[in-house]
Amino acid sequence: MAKRKDKIRISFIGNNADNVAGSMTLIETEEKNILLECGMIQSSNSIYDYKENSKSFPFKPKNIDYVFLGHVHIDHSGRIPKLIKEGFDGKIITTSITGKLLKPMLLDCCNIIGKDAEYISRKRDKEVEPYYNDKDVTKTLNHVYEYDYGIKYDLDENISFRLLRNSHIVGACQIELFIQTSSGHVEKILYTSDLGGVKNKNHYVDDTEFCTKANVVISECTYGGAERNVNGDRAKDMNKIKDTVHQVCEVAGGRLLIPVFSLGRCQQILTDLYMLFGEDQHFKIPIVCDSPLIWEVTKTYGEFLTGEHKDLFDKVTNWKNVRFIKDFKESKNNVCDSSPKIILSSSGFLHKGRSVFYLQKYLENVKDHILFVGYAPPGSIAYKIRSGQKTITIDGKMFKNRCGISVLNSFSSHIGQEELLKFLKGIQCNKICLVHGEQANKIEFKALLESELSAMCKTTKVICTNKGTSFSI
Repeated sequence: MAKRKDKIRISFIGNNADNVAGSMTLIETEEKNILLECGMIQSSNSIYDYKENSKSFPFKPKNIDYVFLGHVHIDHSGRIPKLIKEGFDGKIITTSITGKLLKPMLLDCCNIIGKDAEYISRKRDKEVEPYYNDKDVTKTLNHVYEYDYGIKYDLDENISFRLLRNSHIVGACQIELFIQTSSGHVEKILYTSDLGGVKNKNHYVDDTEFCTKANVVISECTYGGAERNVNGDRAKDMNKIKDTVHQVCEVAGGRLLIPVFSLGRCQQILTDLYMLFGEDQHFKIPIVCDSPLIWEVTKTYGEFLTGEHKDLFDKVTNWKNVRFIKDFKESKNNVCDSSPKIILSSSGFLHKGRSVFYLQKYLENVKDHILFVGYAPPGSIAYKIRSGQKTITIDGKMFKNRCGISVLNSFSSHIGQEELLKFLKGIQCNKICLVHGEQANKIEFKALLESELSAMCKTTKVICTNKGTSFSI
């Protein structure tokens, strides 16, 4: 990482330069090296993911001074303990909520890495060591520095930053970096990390704050393509939840599986169920949240929420219909229980987690039902079920796709195409670099954004990044 006098170099070195998961961008100043996030590659192929995530970094970790973390999702944070293990000794900068959520999220990730290492060891008949362990997670937490939103902080005489709110998940932020060169000129870089939607804002998250001016904007583009230009109707989705619960659980006596992410999506849907049924004294259907991580994250929510958010969340978690399962034996018994119930279990894409065990019991039963909440990536089990594929392979076994299926579209934690266009058009800047999106979607969005910027007489350059994209400012 050679220093260039009076230059700031931005290099897109993470998998998010080419696709979605695996966020990592390197910024080299005259004196310091900054990493914007350090996330894991996540696909439907765990062996491929393990191989890619265990690779050496394209830099020396000991040479990194600061890591900025926009939010706690593992595709943004999951390789930070590996960075620590290999020599990073600087500051990890984030919000206080993200700092509190890092422990349960990284320990769960560490557990998955260990299990994947055991599986690969058996498959290869050769010992494979996890690329980090719980001790590395503990060391990571000792490097976390928590900061408030909206305040401009000085890291040294040349580097300052400010964290802006966004509505992606709780604790999420955008990052404004102010870097002064030796000539005295200050360059401003805005990194959006992941942005949440504005129209359908989820429970417990902040309203998005808007930056109006920067030299360079590094923006997510997850839903840049036209096929994802769907916000969905939240009111209709709420009615669909109510009708589905009534028909499946109360009328047919079946079981309803809602695959969720342990962070954010579970707490959102659980709160919506409470808002639909919490005051109904005649509603007797049990709601089971089955995942150790769901339990840990939900406990942590209770520690940082305040005011009206805390009041609502306490009502939700103390609702007599709700039960949390942590123990695996209790989970297995619940999987086999045929009585009507609602199950919230991870993972959301039905790739891993306890939801897979419920799926194997529910998929072939016409009385049971799966309610999908949000996007399912092509190739995932969730995608195949939603697409109506007649037989589904799970852990090498074939299952007939017979259960009921419903899909909700208004619960995404990502900003949609139209809202992202409006967000970026409102920033006066020289360059916009698109990351965190499939290349075809980024190319489509680039053309659309350039057209609208041109109509506004703006000359902003829009760049579709790929691994290897690098430039100086």
